[in-house]
Amino acid sequence: MPSAIYFTRPAQQHTNRHGVRCEHALYLSPVKCASLPKTNGVQICLTCHSEQVEMMKTAKALHQPAFEEGCGTCHEPHGGDHAKLLRAEGSALCLECHGPDARPAKVKDADLVTIFGGKVRLQADYFKQNKVFILPLKNGKGHPTPSHPTQDIMDLNDLTKVKTAINCLTCHQPHAGASRQMLVKNQLPGLEFCRGCHKGYIGDQVQ
Repeated sequence: MPSAIYFTRPAQQHTNRHGVRCEHALYLSPVKCASLPKTNGVQICLTCHSEQVEMMKTAKALHQPAFEEGCGTCHEPHGGDHAKLLRAEGSALCLECHGPDARPAKVKDADLVTIFGGKVRLQADYFKQNKVFILPLKNGKGHPTPSHPTQDIMDLNDLTKVKTAINCLTCHQPHAGASRQMLVKNQLPGLEFCRGCHKGYIGDQVQ
């Protein structure tokens, strides 16, 4: 059964830019019952999303939820309230699994846990088996160094204004990358990457 079924029009809908109809992606049953996806939760999406197909072939590191568990881990399949059909806004999406307050809920009488308020079900040992990294964040800081901010830096002269916007995608790619850190522009971790933002602040003397 789909993780979310909308009987009213959602704010964001799965677009039909290529003229694809539901029956192109589903095996339609001859009887009145739920239709079943043709393939698994990754391949059914790759039918249309060719950019991810290329990424899957060339990237050195793939994000497990995107290319193994299934796109529906992070995206609503049919429609939702957030851009790109994401299940949460901004860093909240990533922190659902990687945040210090991540608390997958156990499913009664099943070897499963749920995230995103019960919308996504995972095997009970999913986090252990995939060695999901939990960030040691506190008060909006803590990654990649203890004092580094992980959320927007506000203007001290006007706390209603954002001076520097920061979220997970400031440094990371969501689907894949050149290393397991999946840094933007396929860069590798190191001082050169940090200097992309911290120009003039990080010198060669820093080890």
